Amino acid sequence: MSENRKKTVRRTVPGQKKADAQKKRSRQVTSILSYVLIGISVAAILALGINTVNAARMSKVANQGNEETLSVKTGKTMKNSLYEIGNNPTEISKEYFQKLTDSLSSGTPEEKAEAVVYNFVTDYFTWTNKDGNYEVGGLQYIYAEKYAKFEEWNRWYPYSNLDLYISQYGREHLPEVAEITTEVPTFRTDDFTVQSVDPPVTYPCYQVQVSWTYGSEATVNLTEFPHRMRFLVADHDGRFEIVEFYDMDSVEAWEAENGTGAAGSDEKTDGEGQS
Repeated sequence: MSENRKKTVRRTVPGQKKADAQKKRSRQVTSILSYVLIGISVAAILALGINTVNAARMSKVANQGNEETLSVKTGKTMKNSLYEIGNNPTEISKEYFQKLTDSLSSGTPEEKAEAVVYNFVTDYFTWTNKDGNYEVGGLQYIYAEKYAKFEEWNRWYPYSNLDLYISQYGREHLPEVAEITTEVPTFRTDDFTVQSVDPPVTYPCYQVQVSWTYGSEATVNLTEFPHRMRFLVADHDGRFEIVEFYDMDSVEAWEAENGTGAAGSDEKTDGEGQS
């Protein structure tokens, strides 16, 4: 009986030592994991703090001056105090929008009017970044009182075939404005008169005449799309807006018939500038 008890003890003691070794290793693993988790937590807190500081700096830059919002990728202005760049802007759109933003703080009225036209043309006549005929470009540059009618008219006429063009040619092969040129120096013309209020209200108005080219990727027939136009831009209480625009073929035909020249600040255009 005594021998059996001794044997039992010899079996029990080694087992207890083995259990103690396992507990020790377990405590070591737990301790190591704790240090690793602490390290990860510290790194995460530091990264969060750095990102918060950077976000605060970007927010500060975005709200300086003319309430500008900048593109992180390009550093170009995407929004200012009066206008916002269109959806899916092309590279030339970003360049022209930056010029518009710059003109708001230091440009002449003529420069502001011209910058508005440049941005309208790049957004309105570029179709490579449009999803369908409901997405009319450049609306924000249209005189506020004509905005709704202009948008509706475009869906039925100039933009009515956009869905068909996208399905036939692919969006990447549609017109995309590549470069704009001012054909005649921009000048102040007859005031824009709003007749729908009593008494009528007048705003300073500027004539901008431009031509433009389209990118070489287009496979659609580009002769069907305008290349030259004359715009009348009103200073609507500090916000420059397009009140009229005409295709230059029609303008020159009218001027030829009526003996009117294309240049000179005293010129009376075919746009009477009334609403």
